[in-house]
Order: sequence, then C-alpha cells, then structure tokens
Amino acid sequence: MPRHPRLFVPGAIYHVYCRVARGEFVFNDDFEALEFIEVVREVRDLDGWTVFAWCLMGNHYHLVLRTREVDLWRSMARLQGRVARSYNRRHRYLGRLWQSRYRARVIDSDDYFRQVVAYVHLNPVAAGVIDDPAGFPYSGHREIVGVCRPHVVDRRAVLRGFGAGDLGESADDYATWVHSVAEARWSKGEVSTLPWWTQANHVDEIAEAERHPNATTFDGRQLAENRSELDLCEFAPRFELASGYSVEDLSSRLRSSEQIRGRIVFSTLAASRYRIRGSDIATLLGKHHNSVTKWLTEGLRKEATDPDFKKMLDTLDSAISFRS
Repeated sequence: MPRHPRLFVPGAIYHVYCRVARGEFVFNDDFEALEFIEVVREVRDLDGWTVFAWCLMGNHYHLVLRTREVDLWRSMARLQGRVARSYNRRHRYLGRLWQSRYRARVIDSDDYFRQVVAYVHLNPVAAGVIDDPAGFPYSGHREIVGVCRPHVVDRRAVLRGFGAGDLGESADDYATWVHSVAEARWSKGEVSTLPWWTQANHVDEIAEAERHPNATTFDGRQLAENRSELDLCEFAPRFELASGYSVEDLSSRLRSSEQIRGRIVFSTLAASRYRIRGSDIATLLGKHHNSVTKWLTEGLRKEATDPDFKKMLDTLDSAISFRS
C-alpha cells in the first residue's frame, strides 16, 4: 500500500524531526556534527528558510523553520541527501543513514511556537546530557541568549515571538519560557506525545486539511483533486502504457542515455508523486538503492530547473493517476 499523503502549507512554520538508522550516535563525532550544521546553513540560504530553533543530538535532530517558495520536501531531500552521501563517502558505507523519511508538523499558534522552540533547545537537558542548554554547543539556544554570534538561527525573528520589547527584554522572555517548559512533564516525552503532534490523524501528516485549507499535497496539487492512490504493482504497468518505457528495459544492464532517462523519469514519478519507497523501486528494477537515489536526485533537479522536463512529468502523472 502507498504511504499516507503528507500535506504542506506554503510559507508555514514547521517542527521537523528525524532519527539516524538503528539509533547509531553518528553526531557524537564533532566532525560529523559540524558537517551537518554547515549543510543546514547551505540549505537555509539556498531555499530561503528562516530558522527559529535547532538541536543536533547524537542520533537525531530537530529543526523549527519557516519555508518560502520551495516546498519543504524538496529542501529536506536536499539536506538529508547531502548529509547521507557525504557521510557514506567518508566512511565507505553503503547502507542508509536515516531511519526513515523525516517527520514534520505545522506550528499554527503562538503558544505552540514558543513551546516548540523551548522544547527543541531543552533536548540535551531532557536527555541528561547537560543541565543548562547554554552549555550545549549543538543547538540554537546559545545563539538566542547571546552566548555566541548567530550561526544558524535568525535571532531577531525568533525573539519577536517571545516579546514586543527590545532584543534584551525579549531574550529574557525567551529564557522564562524555556524555564517553564523545562518544568512541564510533556517536555520530556517522545515527539509523538507533544501537544502540537497529538492532533495528527496519521503519524506522517504535516497538516490537517480541515485546519489548513490552503495546504497542498506532497507534489503541490490541491487537496481537493481526485488523485489515485497507487502501489508499485499498479504504478508500473500504468507507467509503461503512458510512457512507452518498459520495466524490462529499465531493469536491463544496458546504460544507454535513453534508458538512463527512463530510469530517472520512473524513479522521480514513483517516489515524488506516489510516495513509493526507493527500496521498492530498486527491488523492482533489480538495481542498488543508491542508484535509485541518484536518479531521483537528478529528476528533482531537472523538475526544478527544466520546464520541459516538468511538463513531461506532469503529463505522465496525469495519464497515470487518472487512468480508468
């Protein structure tokens, strides 16, 4: 069965979270931690994020950010893909770095905003790593309270959410919120138990259609569109009929430019429009998962930069999704 569609609100504030596969403490290594932070900065600058909070623990990360024109899923594919490829190359590792696709929730109230910023920066305290978040180097707390210069966080933007006074007064209001959240029992719970997460109807949802009427689906379509939900067994034959590429040809060992293009188109449509897992695509085509990731990355890049390629994807998508 295909995975549940995730809904996006353009320009919204999100709490984003993901864990490392098998719970390994990859980011206890200072070099890996610094590499991750630099990739966050690169994606922030490239895609126009405003970062309000961040925390990198040994085996997971949290981000609180606002998007602009670029869909969140595209930015996160860039972030997690770059980190994983760099890590795997350095360590000559072929497995996946991330446990699963990231999770995210829309933050749609002032109280939730203040709570999530405090919660994220209290992560090392809740984990027993440190007593004072100002002593933890891999979070935005130090940037907000002025212990160090802002590196990732937009300090002025986040403090506007905590007070109407000058930055010093707002920083004091922020510190008060952090203290109050530290005393709350829920702040030490799992992500799924947090107040702004418990409203979700499904673990993978980012927004509820009822609360956010302007939300779109993973591929930017309006929620009201009557879109087919297809698994890979249904998608593959429809793709063959619509595109002229056969799965047999795409699975062959040949590497002609046309076959590579077909693999890129197949992987991009299957993964980005129908939420089919890369590992399932790899199994069907008899290819390595890293190859599928490479094709998908190239397809997303072309979709974003080549209008003709995007138009071709949209035409195929319509034929596949709405075929009777």
